[in-house]
Amino acid sequence: MVLCLLAIPLFLVLGIFSAKYRQLAKDALKCIGSTVTLKKCESGLDDRIRAEITGRLLSFAPRTASFVYRSYKILSWIVLLLFIWSAYQTAISGYNYYNYGSCNEPAGTGFCLLNPSGAGQSDIDTLAPESIIQPDFSSADFIRGNPNATLSIIEFGCYACPYTKKAEPIVQEVLDYYKGKVNLHFKTFLIPRHNMSYSTALSAYCAAEQGAYESYHKELFANQEKLNNQTIADIAQTLNLNLDQFNECRSTQKYKSEIENATLMGKEAGVLGTPTFFINGHVIAGPKPFKTFKTVINEALKNVQP
Repeated sequence: MVLCLLAIPLFLVLGIFSAKYRQLAKDALKCIGSTVTLKKCESGLDDRIRAEITGRLLSFAPRTASFVYRSYKILSWIVLLLFIWSAYQTAISGYNYYNYGSCNEPAGTGFCLLNPSGAGQSDIDTLAPESIIQPDFSSADFIRGNPNATLSIIEFGCYACPYTKKAEPIVQEVLDYYKGKVNLHFKTFLIPRHNMSYSTALSAYCAAEQGAYESYHKELFANQEKLNNQTIADIAQTLNLNLDQFNECRSTQKYKSEIENATLMGKEAGVLGTPTFFINGHVIAGPKPFKTFKTVINEALKNVQP
């Protein structure tokens, strides 16, 4: 009966192209029907499938064929359980994709066949703390959008991280779609294996000191593939910043403690890579599609007092 159950979907598909398999599918359905109604299965399909499998194995692996023949019921149950587990995981992935635009939940970073580009982070070599401390807002945060918005999103990002860059168009889409209702607090999060992680974070603070944060933020990502100290200086010059003030700010590492504090806050919150977003208790890891953010934000807005 187990082999019949497994054979049904296969034979139904093959039956589209061959009358032989259509008949086998009918035999499998009859066998299942008889078993369910506590009647003896007379089609002999189980035995035919077992004979077919062992017959093919016999020519090149006699011992394996003998083992399969003797243990086919146990093996077929194992295969059935794996089939059920696979079907369950597929259903979960489908549900998540329908609701979040990804096979995984918002906090998941695994591969998704339906949306292979929707996952990914630049990771750090550390483990999440045993006790999570939810991140909070800080006066040192870079804020995009209406500062008095109903809902505030926290993003931990790195200017040298390609995944943080990949999330930028989604972030902008979120801010445009929820204009006035949602803002974003960007916290710089250091990724040690990215050489320019600290330098770019520091330069963003120094640009913000002159009221040019958002423009400098965008230029850093626009020039990410060629980031170096000269690029950092060229962007400042392009934006007409006071270069003496900017260079002094960088040379004295004026905002080193702010950068370290933001990174520490992220680690205490369980951030293992960039970008990671916190939305009213929900976590979105990686550059997920707009649909993911929309689902989480709509739910969060219902629970936030205006």
